[in-house]
Amino acid sequence: MIKVSISLHKNNDNQSIPENILHVKNFLPSMYYHTIIVTMKKYTITLYTIIFLLICSASYSQQLSPIVKLYPFNAADTYLINWKWITALDYKKISEWAKIYRCSVNYDDYPIIDGVAWFVSKYGSTIIFDNLDDIKYFLHINFVTFDDPEKTGIDALCIVSCNGKPVKRLAFSDMIVNNSRVTIEITREYIVNKTMLVEFKEYSSAGGFFGVWDVVLSKSDVLPQIIDIPESKSSKSKKGTMETIPQTLIKP
Repeated sequence: MIKVSISLHKNNDNQSIPENILHVKNFLPSMYYHTIIVTMKKYTITLYTIIFLLICSASYSQQLSPIVKLYPFNAADTYLINWKWITALDYKKISEWAKIYRCSVNYDDYPIIDGVAWFVSKYGSTIIFDNLDDIKYFLHINFVTFDDPEKTGIDALCIVSCNGKPVKRLAFSDMIVNNSRVTIEITREYIVNKTMLVEFKEYSSAGGFFGVWDVVLSKSDVLPQIIDIPESKSSKSKKGTMETIPQTLIKP
């Protein structure tokens, strides 16, 4: 009995027939030899087909994703300073600030949880969405909320506008857990030249009372349970960013 060892190298007819099979051609009946070749070609085509379908499936899934753009508002997003956001604080520092006002802060909420929020300036803090289509969108804003903000006595108001048109108005006393995730329907009237400038304008003694954990623009009014944010190189290189960003909020 002759033992045949087959290893796959290339695959294009004579150039694609594995060298080991060419060597054993003379030892096998013609029928067996051709059966082996046909079988190999069949499985190779099947493998390429599977790979092609997987690639198409991944691409199609991305096209179907309702998420248009997101701002995770993490500590490494220092570009927000140029858009007049005051400071980035983690949950611990926000809690220390809240204790001064005799209240406690609620945890960062799904679907993006990094425990870091940026705070609104009284001069107006902004974010930008561009390359938008003439369709309906939903703006999801995850605000920092507190257990009993009304008892703090803080007199502050935040108005959210899209391209200059007010879409949401919140007093600091409204910043309870039920308003942690605010969803705003965005119709074509809020989009100009495929762009939407979202402004958070705070009316208070000095600003810094309204914090935002993250903002997501989606084609759906419902967000997935979890959105994974891959850690970028820039974010890895800025692990100490929380120490370098100004971290001053208003104290009584």
